[in-house]
Order: sequence, then structure tokens, then C-alpha cells
Amino acid sequence: MNYIDAMKSIAADRYGILYKGVSQLTFTDFPDYPNVGDSAIALGQLKYFEESAISVKSAYCIATLPKSIFESRVTVMINGGGNIAGLFDGIDDHRNRLAQELHPDTLLIQAPQSVHFASPRGKSRFIDEFATRPNLRMAVRDRTALDELAGIISDPILAPDAVHHLGFIPSAKPIAKHVVLARRDQESGFSDAPIESFDWKKDDRRLAVSSSIRWKSLRIPPLARYVNKSVKQWQEIAESRLQRGVNLLSQGETVVTDRLHAMLISLQMGRRVIAIDNNNRKLSKYADTWFGNTQPDIRFANSFSEAIELAG
Repeated sequence: MNYIDAMKSIAADRYGILYKGVSQLTFTDFPDYPNVGDSAIALGQLKYFEESAISVKSAYCIATLPKSIFESRVTVMINGGGNIAGLFDGIDDHRNRLAQELHPDTLLIQAPQSVHFASPRGKSRFIDEFATRPNLRMAVRDRTALDELAGIISDPILAPDAVHHLGFIPSAKPIAKHVVLARRDQESGFSDAPIESFDWKKDDRRLAVSSSIRWKSLRIPPLARYVNKSVKQWQEIAESRLQRGVNLLSQGETVVTDRLHAMLISLQMGRRVIAIDNNNRKLSKYADTWFGNTQPDIRFANSFSEAIELAG
């Protein structure tokens, strides 16, 4: 079995444990920002739900989440990805509020996450406000995260990223020997990315405007009911963001990157990848956990300059 099929099979097995007994759910933290990786995660989740006959009753981004969710008796799922805890306060606040205020009889599922406690305060909040919730299932994406949660979360589930549910990702033929996608945020680990490198691009004007209107719901809560999208519409938004990322990555025969999802998406496009770790080793932790027997076409480098030399 090739890498793409092997990882999809592994993901299906592990998600079967995470979602055991679930026939319907509400999808929260649906990504409404330009990051391609989080949209790929959401699309992978939706693909798994479709293939597993799990009905998604509704979906909300952080800004459009209604207060009525806290009385829900339908399982509530929080999208995976990102980091726990301390890097992204808005996502931490959303996650912790759901854990605290969701009806105690309702199952709350945190889809697979990386874990990097960026601050003592973030870790303390996670322990006190999230991990104490009854009726909680949580999955993590790598063994280091599994060890990190020992004694904090009861029976965390090790599961790969949801992007693997997408299987092979079609793309255009390459037009260059390599492309370089380098982080431009607080998780960047190196400063030697070449000037011609790029990060995920911003949304086009139409999508950016509609997204900004939805985010206004945080300040004007009654607006949320009018601007939230149907599950199908959210899926279409995520598809447009993923396609934008695929179009960028497809330009190179080899993709050089320090982003986890640029690495995973490129491998599922059939591209060769030269990976460089970000500052919390998200990529190598993931590779060490899942790539041993699946043998993807990937090498790790210690810097962008070394990676570009390897790319040829």
C-alpha cells in the first residue's frame, strides 16, 4: 500500500475510535481565515463524516457560535490543528468556554491537535478550564503530545491529521524545480528563507470582505444568525482556500517548507518534499509518529539553505 492510501487507512481506524457511537454532531471552530492548513483539516473531517455516515447538523466559526450551543444534546466537535495552548488566545478562549459551559451530558470532542504549551498561563488554563470537563474525548497528532497530556487528560487518543482523509489531491503539473513556502508568523524557526519564498496567500477580496463581516459577530452577537453559513457553504469556502494553496504548491517538482500542512498536502499531491522544522518541531514530531512504515517521499533539512541545496 502506498503512503497516501496507508495514511488514509490509519486515519480511518483512529477516527473510528474518536467518533465511536456518534451519529450526528455540530462542527465548531470551522476556519474562517486564510490559513490553508486549517481548511484542509476541516475538509478532511467532512470527508470522514460523509464516509462514516455521521450527519453534520450545523457548523460555526468562532465568531458565529450561538449561545444556544451550550444547551445542545447533540455531540459538539472542535476542529483539529493549531496548538494547545497559549499561542492563539481566541481559539483557547473558544475551546475553554465550550468545555465549561456546554451541557455536562453532551459529548465534546476535540479533534486531533498538536500540543505546545507556549506559556504557563496557557497550560494552567487548559488544565483548569478544559481538561476538567466530564464527557470529553480528545485526540492528539503525535506521540510527544500524547506524553504531554499524561495525567492531564483521561485516555487521549493518538490520531493523524484529518487531511489524510482527502486521499490523493489533484494538482497542475509543476513549472519549476522547486518552490519554497516559509512561515511568516510566531512559529517560524529560521530566518534564512530565500527572498523568493512565500507563505499562504491572503483571501481574495470577495472572501475577505464576507469573512470580516462574520468576524464582526464577536462585537455584535445578533449578527451571527444572519451571516453564519450552511455546512455546504462552509465546505465551499474551505475548498476555495485549499485550492489556492494547492495552486501555489503545485508549481514545484519539489516543495521546500516549514509548514506541517504544506508538507502533508504536497505529499498527497505526489510531490517530493524537503521539510524544515518550525520552532516547536511540529513537523518532525509528526513524521516520527507516522512516517516510519509509510515511506513518503520526504527528507528533513536543518535550514532553508540546506533544503534548497537538497531540492536541486
